[in-house]
Amino acid sequence: AMFHGCAVGAGFKTPPTLGGGRLGPPRLVRESFGERLRRALEELGPAFIKFGQILSDRGDLVPESIVIEMKKLQDAVAPFSAAEARARVEQSLGAPIDRLFLSFYDEVEGAASLAQVHRAILPTGQPVAVKIKRPGIEQRIQADIEILKQLAGFLDHRTHYFKVIKAREIVEEFETQILRELDFQEECLSVKKFIDEYRDDNTVAVPQVFEQYTTRDILVQEFIHGTKISDVITDGGQKFNKTLINERTADFILSQLFVHGHFHADPHPGNFMVLPGNVVCFIDFGMVYSLRPHEQEHLNLMMIGLSRLDSVLVARSLLRMGHAEGTVDQIAFESAVHDYVEAHLDRPLENIDVPQAFMQLLRMVIGFGVRLPPRLIYVAKVIGGLQTIGVGLDPRFQMLTHLRSFSARIWASQLGSRRAGNRLLDSALNWSDALLDAPAFLQDARRLVRNPHMRIHSPQAEMISETVDRVGFRTTFALVLSALLVSSALVVHADIQPQVNGIPVFGIIGFAIGTVMGIGFLFAGVARFFRWHRTR
Repeated sequence: AMFHGCAVGAGFKTPPTLGGGRLGPPRLVRESFGERLRRALEELGPAFIKFGQILSDRGDLVPESIVIEMKKLQDAVAPFSAAEARARVEQSLGAPIDRLFLSFYDEVEGAASLAQVHRAILPTGQPVAVKIKRPGIEQRIQADIEILKQLAGFLDHRTHYFKVIKAREIVEEFETQILRELDFQEECLSVKKFIDEYRDDNTVAVPQVFEQYTTRDILVQEFIHGTKISDVITDGGQKFNKTLINERTADFILSQLFVHGHFHADPHPGNFMVLPGNVVCFIDFGMVYSLRPHEQEHLNLMMIGLSRLDSVLVARSLLRMGHAEGTVDQIAFESAVHDYVEAHLDRPLENIDVPQAFMQLLRMVIGFGVRLPPRLIYVAKVIGGLQTIGVGLDPRFQMLTHLRSFSARIWASQLGSRRAGNRLLDSALNWSDALLDAPAFLQDARRLVRNPHMRIHSPQAEMISETVDRVGFRTTFALVLSALLVSSALVVHADIQPQVNGIPVFGIIGFAIGTVMGIGFLFAGVARFFRWHRTR
């Protein structure tokens, strides 16, 4: 028995056999690191299983062999008893269950590591699904997270690989996510937001939530009578219009990402239902993320760039979304993105695996020392989920075709009057601040360059100083000229004496001086150009 434990612990699927008539050394079958890690996480419990599932979404950071194994993790567990479920409901809602519901069914509709679901009927006669948090799970999760943090900190300090991917940060991201999943009031708010966003869309449905029955530990929402999309995939097509369902599912998911910026991050087939009329419905909102405005804007621009094979737009959007841990060579980065677009996207549609290509792009970005927000990493997971559903419903499904057709809607959203106006106003304010700060900045730069204690190891130092002087003078001159013209315009529109033919004299003088200054500035620029041209 001891030898068996040592052999399995060392990574052998079966312990070597001694004797038994076999000649020669025993045949040893070694498990991969990914397999051993998966088995260990399964034995350690729900928090570790959830953490492994998080790793399965981080193909940008962990090797593909580990991602494949982590995707095999299942969090299905035995349900807790109906008596415990009833006690949890009564304790959380503060009333006997017979007063809360006309009926509460002991049969479990679904059980997972964090919660399980029972059917019930409200006093109004409304059938509902009651999601009940597993007893003691929150305390166990917290304890497991502390263990994970200590382990991650140890790995960060002892191994180069984990230091690069920042294992501690991954654990902290996991902590944030799972604590949100454990708070059913957060899930209730997410459902309400989806209801508001898709209220006028009759192609999709979102189950109603009942806030008066919802607490941190209990979530009550409308019970959906429908067919799981996984069952639709296996159906022969007799009852459903799979093409229509595919289009509606793609629009539903892509609009979350690129229009609303508020998306369901776990779109696997088990989380979708199909209702009569080929209406698509989500049934679990435990894993929902919201993009920040600048993240959504640059994500949209990146997707437009990908759909149009515009590598420069893709590269600049990625740099603006991410955080560089040092100086990034923008020319080299844009060149790498150009090569990526040609290698992965500039080919026949049937040969493009969009989720895989997107993950390769994220890995390339990480290679340049640019870290993207975790919310954006889950975009890759969402696209992968859509690809799985789309191909399941129709093997001819082309993700890039849907992205390209959707890019027109993204572009229209980007150019919406209110959003475009806000961006123009922000840009104008930024330029105004930059112009006002320019003289002081250039003076500081001039003093820095002329500092006798500063050593610039370049024969071009004097040229730099002269260039700073010239640029500073031109900027100051332009600001003075602009101020003169603006103030003259204000004087002209004001009723100020003395006047000539109804026009204030001071306004005329201001415009005259501004005109002379502008013409002089123009001639000086032309003269500099010809002098420069003669020296070439």
